[in-house]
Amino acid sequence: MARTVAIVPHTHWDREWYQPFQAFRLRLVDLLDDFLPRLEADPSYARFLLDGQMAVVDDYLALRPEAEPRLRRLAAAGRLAVGPWYILMDEFLVSGETIIRNLQLGFERAAADGGAK
Repeated sequence: MARTVAIVPHTHWDREWYQPFQAFRLRLVDLLDDFLPRLEADPSYARFLLDGQMAVVDDYLALRPEAEPRLRRLAAAGRLAVGPWYILMDEFLVSGETIIRNLQLGFERAAADGGAK
């Protein structure tokens, strides 16, 4: 029986998990500083999912504001998937209203960078 397998290149980014936020943010900056030029240089690398949350983009741009045009260009081309959430959360720990507002904020923020794809 033939099967189709989809591989989704992506990050899974927890802002704070077992290290402080700033330590994780420096790891994020290192990752994207290395990865974004590779994505731009290799058209066969069609897409990359940036964890479905805009906070990752904001965390990166806080230290690399000059990269915003690059991120917008890749997102608008559909090569870098951003959003639709602002942050990823545990849906069992927050209210329904918090989930909806988080999604609204994520869509609004992603629209500025080429839209959530």
